[in-house]
Amino acid sequence: MKHIAVLALSLMVLASCGEDPAGPDQWPDGAFLYLGSIYPDTALSWSPTGNVLLFTSYAYSSYCILGFDGITDPIPVAASNFDESAGPNGCWSAEQGLIVYTTYNTDTSSTVRTVPGNLGALLVVVSDGMDHIHPTWTPDEDSLLICTFDDGYWGMWKTEYNEDSLLVPEPFYTPQFDCLRPSYSPDGQWILYEVSYGDRSDIWMIRPDGTDAHPVIEDDSDNMHPCWGPDASWFAFSSDRSGNYDVWISDLDGSQLLQVTEDPGDDIYPAWNPEFGWFVFSSNREDGGDNYDIYSIDAPDH
Repeated sequence: MKHIAVLALSLMVLASCGEDPAGPDQWPDGAFLYLGSIYPDTALSWSPTGNVLLFTSYAYSSYCILGFDGITDPIPVAASNFDESAGPNGCWSAEQGLIVYTTYNTDTSSTVRTVPGNLGALLVVVSDGMDHIHPTWTPDEDSLLICTFDDGYWGMWKTEYNEDSLLVPEPFYTPQFDCLRPSYSPDGQWILYEVSYGDRSDIWMIRPDGTDAHPVIEDDSDNMHPCWGPDASWFAFSSDRSGNYDVWISDLDGSQLLQVTEDPGDDIYPAWNPEFGWFVFSSNREDGGDNYDIYSIDAPDH
């Protein structure tokens, strides 16, 4: 495999941002500004222990993944000269400590890479000329589930993980519509993912063996960016069902929907802290433009 050296920084693994920060300016819906910048900060994802937030930003003259511990300034998790705009997903393994992510190539194909959470050397693990996004670890961390573009659609492909050779993903679930942002439930019983029809999306689930694929949130709204809660009984997503994008949570059959944020701006990319139970999300509520900052808010009672 191809190794790429990066500056070894002591990333945040021992730092803590476990308590929901309460800034001086609270918004009417209860949200606080968590991290602001002049760049759009999106595609949020927590480390397994909830002490490090990963996100994508244009802060280094290209889209790169940054890590933020709630204390020090955000730092690049990987090299900043690659296009990492696909962002992190269910990307950080608890046992191996490896972050898996996608970088785009100039020919529109992409590579899948890993980097240790303490910022060691990058490792290219998938480079086959195809387009891959949203890689995530399986619960036992011996395989990767990846969204791969083939035959006109984004399907879910899978490969065993082996750091000694390039990986060759194979089709796992490839219906005739786009499947994006898969992630395994904390108990390993379900895969949550977004189904996109081009002009709108719904939220689906499927068993890890590829059976029982079904919609959970399916209506005329645009429902996107699903993520699991701290346990396997609830998940969060962004939806425009209120007239603009807000963060919502749902139980596993979609029978209980609770609104988390309520603001005229667009609240997207929710990330439910796996240890401490509060949310971060990206929002343009400050100016309504394309500059998305990161906000925090407590989870509703459920």
